Amino acid sequence: MTTMDNLGSLLIDTVRLLFRKEKKSYCILKRIMGFYPHNLELYRLAVKHKSLTFHEKNDAVKSNRKTDLNTSLNNERLEFLGDAVLGAIVADILYKKYKNQQEGFLTMLRSKIVCRESLNRIAVELGIDKFILHSGDVYKAHNSYVNGNAFEAFCGAIYLDRGYKLCYQFIEKEFIEKHLNIEELIENSQNNKSKLIEWCQKQQYKIQFTYNETRDRTGSVFTCKVFIEGIECGHGKGYKKKDSDQNACKAALQALNSDPNLKLHIAKVVDEKLMRARTQSNRDKVLAQMSSRNTIVFDLDGTLMDTLQDLYLSTNYALRTCNYPERTLDEIRSFVGNGVKLLIERAMPNEITTVESEENKEAFNHCFNTFKEYYIEHCQDNTKLYDGISPLLNKLKEAGYRTAIVSNKLQAGVTELYEKWFKDTIEVAIGESPEVRRKPAPDMVEVALKMLGVEKSDAIYIGDSDVDLQTAKNSGLPCISVLWGFRSKEFLIDNGALITVEKPDEIMNILSN
Repeated sequence: MTTMDNLGSLLIDTVRLLFRKEKKSYCILKRIMGFYPHNLELYRLAVKHKSLTFHEKNDAVKSNRKTDLNTSLNNERLEFLGDAVLGAIVADILYKKYKNQQEGFLTMLRSKIVCRESLNRIAVELGIDKFILHSGDVYKAHNSYVNGNAFEAFCGAIYLDRGYKLCYQFIEKEFIEKHLNIEELIENSQNNKSKLIEWCQKQQYKIQFTYNETRDRTGSVFTCKVFIEGIECGHGKGYKKKDSDQNACKAALQALNSDPNLKLHIAKVVDEKLMRARTQSNRDKVLAQMSSRNTIVFDLDGTLMDTLQDLYLSTNYALRTCNYPERTLDEIRSFVGNGVKLLIERAMPNEITTVESEENKEAFNHCFNTFKEYYIEHCQDNTKLYDGISPLLNKLKEAGYRTAIVSNKLQAGVTELYEKWFKDTIEVAIGESPEVRRKPAPDMVEVALKMLGVEKSDAIYIGDSDVDLQTAKNSGLPCISVLWGFRSKEFLIDNGALITVEKPDEIMNILSN
């Protein structure tokens, strides 16, 4: 139709309007469609919902009126026709607009344009919903598509009333161009769930979905939560399970794109899991090594014996005697493990131990000798075996294990404690002396194993500190870290502990298995 033909048609329709009885209805339809209707009855039928037909029939039956059921029409037939016309016109528009796209793309985009949710929205935006004739309860259902169905029927009415060309014009100009953003539809066309799963697979992340079903006045409502590596990343609701997980995945994708900390958090969790897996693998290897070994090398302080109180009292005696500030029990706890010489060095004021001078050297030696003299005399005042150690040593002896003690404590103190507590259950006790480097050097362990006449491949180390972990590593021995000593579990794990025990009897269980 040429421009002159359009103007002529518009002029004729405008003149006809002057003689119409229902001018208001014609004007309303002109505003919606962009042109005047001819047959108003078709449009009245397009907005007549089947629920109204049902009530008309019931009223006729109740009043004993005879009625021809075929005359009580609704918009379902027009909806059928409009659905086909709408699909064909949209397909034609997309075919011409996207010349290089394949069939799958065109089909997907057409389905997005003519889906019920889209038609429902457009019917409201055009104002068609205001004229729909229905019984009062058709909108109560959550899946009501009354408006969208009426829109399709409206397209069928235009097709019958004004022909294919004007119907095409209405769908292209009034429907698509004014009320749809096709580029946005394309951008959001990919299935959100598929998109999220694809991203997780690429990152090698584990994704999980949980669902909860509740009910409201319209029926079931599903709530979906999506978790990536155990972290909740999004949730969504829907009247269908599929809709809820799509909405949850959409929320998760938005969160991942807008919050960089979320991605970092997920990556951190994955790294921690991998670290735990590697740690468990290494732990299994260490346990396997231990199963065939028959020699145990023990640390003394914090492992076999609770010596902290006597170390604390002896250190503060020396500090007090030399007119230095005393230390707390927790401070002394953190200082022990590297030998008594380093214990006193850490306990004394920094200005003396960090500045080299003959005067400071003499002050240190005086304090250290004061400590040694006092400690040798009082090293057993409060020192005792930890609960469960004596039964453990007896079981090891009965099972034929070879045993030794290596300690950074002075040899004199080790010998005195050994004679009182261990001579019947432990074969060798090595302490600090000028001839042997102290731990974490491997020298003490090597001397003890040589005295026992065994190889490193037969031995296991047991201690309570980071010094013991390093000693075991330097000696080439697997290590069991005890948690009743001078260091916390977190501290030991941070320093490489793979095997930890909370009670002495757990050691026998590990060795037995």
